Amino acid sequence: MTVRELIESLSKIEDKEIRVMVRGYEGGVNDMVIGNGIDNNTPAIQYVALDVNEEWYYGTHERVDDMYDATNSEYHIVKAIIL
Repeated sequence: MTVRELIESLSKIEDKEIRVMVRGYEGGVNDMVIGNGIDNNTPAIQYVALDVNEEWYYGTHERVDDMYDATNSEYHIVKAIIL
């Protein structure tokens, strides 16, 4: 999904007071916080390696900062906003 597709999808929601949440670490949900540590109005753009994980219990992709045993040149790296 691109930012444009996300905006288009969210703009179709009529109730503008609906909260946005993300899954918790082991369970439950948390309020989504947009921020990059500098200000809370700017989404943090991160580098993500595509198609890294094959195990069912991991997401398909991985933040480059969280990859410890691989070189970045092995994967296709993209910029992403993680919600």
